[in-house]
Amino acid sequence: MTSENASAAPSEVQGLSAEESRKLSILSEIIASKNDNDQRFDTELRNFTPEAKRAMVRKYAEVRAEKRNELGTYVFLIGREIKDEADVGFLKSVLMEKPCLSLENCERGPEGQSGDEEHLGAINETTANYPQLVAIRAIRHKLDELKEQGQESGALFASLLQALREIRVSPNPRVVDEATKSLKELDRE
Repeated sequence: MTSENASAAPSEVQGLSAEESRKLSILSEIIASKNDNDQRFDTELRNFTPEAKRAMVRKYAEVRAEKRNELGTYVFLIGREIKDEADVGFLKSVLMEKPCLSLENCERGPEGQSGDEEHLGAINETTANYPQLVAIRAIRHKLDELKEQGQESGALFASLLQALREIRVSPNPRVVDEATKSLKELDRE
């Protein structure tokens, strides 16, 4: 995503309230600044409407696959407020994406690894899977929250559980491992 794409274009915020447009503008500022610790994540970027979430999903689709942190930011914001089937569907689509093979080019693995690159392998593997790891954690957190609230028989709980089961066929082995682990921990496998 270029810096010119980082700001919310008028066509992307059409139909949104002034408040939701303001939130998306703040999000664009934070993404452009690359400040993952910006306090506005907790103070300003909450309680998104379904329309604002759809705008974020559209932005997610425009971001280059190698921008793993930026992609993970969109997943985080939608995932921390899972409210309906659209949210679950978005997270599931993220989890079904092809794995990112290299932070330089997600379509190709690294040519040859130097000692430093090999040493950084685990860090790079986590970064390469960042959006997916955020999505799995969001699903798991919401399942735990619903379980604590006694809502295990609700439609949202069932949808999230089904998503975990379905993503075990993901093309990404890390996603499969994390989904399987979560299902075992929930005694739902």
